Amino acid sequence: MKALVQEGRGSADVLHLRDVPRPELAEGRVIVRMRAASVNALDWHSTHGGLLLEIAAKIMRSKDERVRGVDLAGVVEEVGPGVTRFKPGDEVFGGAVATFAEYVRAREDRLLLKPRDLSFEQAATINVAGRTALQAVRDHAQVKPGQRVLIHGAGGGVGTFAVQIAKTLGAHVTAVTGPRNVDLIRSLGADEVIDYTKEDFACRPQRYDAVIDISASRSVSSLRRVLMPNGMFVAVGAAKHGGLIGIFARLIAVLVRARMGQRVKFFVARTVPEDLEFLRDLIEAGKLRPVIERTYPLSEGREAIRYVGTGQARAKVVITA
Repeated sequence: MKALVQEGRGSADVLHLRDVPRPELAEGRVIVRMRAASVNALDWHSTHGGLLLEIAAKIMRSKDERVRGVDLAGVVEEVGPGVTRFKPGDEVFGGAVATFAEYVRAREDRLLLKPRDLSFEQAATINVAGRTALQAVRDHAQVKPGQRVLIHGAGGGVGTFAVQIAKTLGAHVTAVTGPRNVDLIRSLGADEVIDYTKEDFACRPQRYDAVIDISASRSVSSLRRVLMPNGMFVAVGAAKHGGLIGIFARLIAVLVRARMGQRVKFFVARTVPEDLEFLRDLIEAGKLRPVIERTYPLSEGREAIRYVGTGQARAKVVITA
């Protein structure tokens, strides 16, 4: 089968379409014919992360996976022993490893049946971006009806989900984004949309119950200044520039503030099957819609990852096969 294989590190140029063995079936696993797999910042960082990321992976004893991708939507081809929820021909979505490939082996408990009215491309965007947004807004910021929420970096994959989820939870949402995204974010239900090229949100008198930072382009202190006295700051994203040193520096800044008793939080989204079900239910109820800017065929997958790395991608970018 064809797969997008990483051969080296440092840029998207290390990604190549290769013929590799089709994954073998195993107990509790299914083989899915990939129809769509979305690109996440994780894929860009894994490709560009260099030696520090490689050392971190070895410390955590992570498997050396040369095929990128963790989001998936497709059709079940085979089911392994012990699988009871799916059968060949079922259309599914969820998470797996090595999804930038024609065939993917996935755990049964990491997949759900795809809603009939949702395209494969839309379904492929939900796993990482949707779960991250849900956990940021509902679990860590603990947004309640009537609260005022600022979402900084609302135009990307996580941001477009976060705006909608916060509105579903009854919040008044102020979204900060670039000029290309203003109309899109307004169409997703944001109460106020600030174009950061025209206005500095920090100069406004408004204060917020929660600030959810996805773009990581402003200092933690400047973002915390717009919080209510008991407001919560949640750091979600990592900046595309500055490398892993920049990422770790921001993480340390948040952790130090948390140790000092400030209400700040940095998290990595957990894989919770119930969260995927919650998001699916919102979509089926018409309260949440995935947004896609571009799609690329698997043969142009390196360009998809390169584009995400520019920081200019709006909503989600998807690879198809």
